[in-house]
Amino acid sequence: MAPPQPERVALDRPAELTLVERARRGEQDAQRELVERLLPHLRAVAHALLGRGADADDAVQIALIRVLEGLASWRGDAALHHWARKVAANACLRLAEQNRRHARGVTEDADVEELVAPASHASIDAPGSVREYLDRLPARQRDAVVLRHALGYSVEEIAELTGAALGTIKSRLLCGRRALRKLVRRDDAVDELAHGLRKGAVR
Repeated sequence: MAPPQPERVALDRPAELTLVERARRGEQDAQRELVERLLPHLRAVAHALLGRGADADDAVQIALIRVLEGLASWRGDAALHHWARKVAANACLRLAEQNRRHARGVTEDADVEELVAPASHASIDAPGSVREYLDRLPARQRDAVVLRHALGYSVEEIAELTGAALGTIKSRLLCGRRALRKLVRRDDAVDELAHGLRKGAVR
């Protein structure tokens, strides 16, 4: 097994600008270094929003293409990896929305959809993982919660990324957090009940 590779040292702004300029000119070694530096950031966003699966892999590929195509529009106002993470978040959200529309066959807003049932493989006496809880939220509430609390975007940035009104994002965050608390409390209660039943069966 190959030894783990050390993390790359972050570039200072002049070096970053130089690398981007070389990549814009089509220098393959610069483009390759740029991809190597940005891929971990793109994957982190995709895994946070879409989990670890084919959709996340697809979103990373889409985001990478958009980053390379969009280099001409990057002016260095923000760090390159911050800009790339926003590109990735946008790609993930668009892909997720396309998949939801395909699955539903309709295009209406789905914020009022019911919480989905717990995954069938989950043990009744074991509270779910964070990902399992998030996956039980309505899709747009889940996206808002992940963007805010896992990826650190502001409410204003989430509104820009999703194309939703500021008030809508605040509502999704509020409802999503409330739903998560309710799910955790419910699972904790089930876990306590199941534990009591097991103790009773042993006696």
